[in-house]
Amino acid sequence: MKLINLTALDNFAIKHSDARKSLSVWKQVVLLANWKMKQDVLPDFPKAKMLRNNRGRFEILHNKYRLIAEVDYEDAFVHVRFIGTHAAYDKIDPETI
Repeated sequence: MKLINLTALDNFAIKHSDARKSLSVWKQVVLLANWKMKQDVLPDFPKAKMLRNNRGRFEILHNKYRLIAEVDYEDAFVHVRFIGTHAAYDKIDPETI
């Protein structure tokens, strides 16, 4: 898969250095993935929650942070839409962000 909006992940890792390793692992898994449908994500990320509008919610650093990504299965793109703390996550709609 191709990743879009890596800048958001890089900036978050700078601000929250404890998330750097988890984000690096997440990026590597996504880059090597070949997801064709929602069910393909779960073997790579068993704790992920697949949402409407082709969004996935991923736990970062044992669920200290949450990452929302939109997955375009047909064109093999994963677009990072949000990365943040639980408090920040509670203020967004993960299905439309």
